Amino acid sequence: MKKQEMNGAGRSMMTLAECAGYLHLSEKTVLKLAQDSELPGVMNDRKWVFERDRVDDWLAHQRDDEVRALEDILDGTRVPLDELMPEEAIIDDLRSENALGVIEELAARAYSNNWLSDKPWFIGAVVERECLSSTAMEGGIAFLHTRERESARVARPFIVVGRSYGGIDFGAPDGRPTFLFFLLGLRHDKLHLPVLGRLARIMRSPATVAKLRALPSSTKIRALLLKKDAEARASSPEHPTEHEQLRPQMDRHTRLRAIMRVDAQRKHKARKADADSKKKSTQKSVKPAKARQPKRAVSGSAVATSAASLASAPLRKSAGARTEPSAHDVSES
Repeated sequence: MKKQEMNGAGRSMMTLAECAGYLHLSEKTVLKLAQDSELPGVMNDRKWVFERDRVDDWLAHQRDDEVRALEDILDGTRVPLDELMPEEAIIDDLRSENALGVIEELAARAYSNNWLSDKPWFIGAVVERECLSSTAMEGGIAFLHTRERESARVARPFIVVGRSYGGIDFGAPDGRPTFLFFLLGLRHDKLHLPVLGRLARIMRSPATVAKLRALPSSTKIRALLLKKDAEARASSPEHPTEHEQLRPQMDRHTRLRAIMRVDAQRKHKARKADADSKKKSTQKSVKPAKARQPKRAVSGSAVATSAASLASAPLRKSAGARTEPSAHDVSES
């Protein structure tokens, strides 16, 4: 990498472009980090410059925190359902009579137990995912989740299970009602994908589904699910030992830079969304006082629009929808 010697100090200095290349980030991201005082840099003749040693020190400090956070993410192949699905997570008799109501009732249970920090976002994200392609499967099962995990909005990983005695039209491929609903708020794909795949395998059994529909209490529903989950984990040929530690295989520097890139992009996206929201709010506030509003109530939120359409009609199902979810199916979400 090209290095610049500045002020006769003999220190290795990098321009904005060189620092971006060194960190594997875009120049825009590096500039924003420097402006926010998150990345050590100085202005020299109206241009940002970065001292290599200080950047390395900052990188080493970030590595300890970020790599530890990466390795602390729960791995779904080893986490039993009882850690994700406490007794409060079972609703044995859903009151809702339509698809939107089911989503709201399940999310409300998670929120009331402090598992969700942003219930409106979560409901909207689940609705958006269902409108894209129903997660209902043949056999009366649905696995509800969001496309983006947004771990900051989920206080702790959870699964809420709901049972409807009469069944709900949820857009299943076979056109039949859905009776059992699994709402997944699992924060990271590393946890989400294996758990979803395991639940799908458990629910392949018509006998298991029939028992879950017939059991008299939420306690017995949970007990059966935990039993079937233990059997599924024990029969897995690659089931890890309890104390085995999963170690990512990538080089530490490479992993850190990838994490930093994603985190910086996420922060930039959040700032942009906040700025757009404030701009829209300002525009609404300067509208003429006598401007006539349409009679039809229309929400400014895309989530509310999706929710309204969901409440008035069965969830849409995609052409050629599969009957069993898999890691590949969920990767699109």
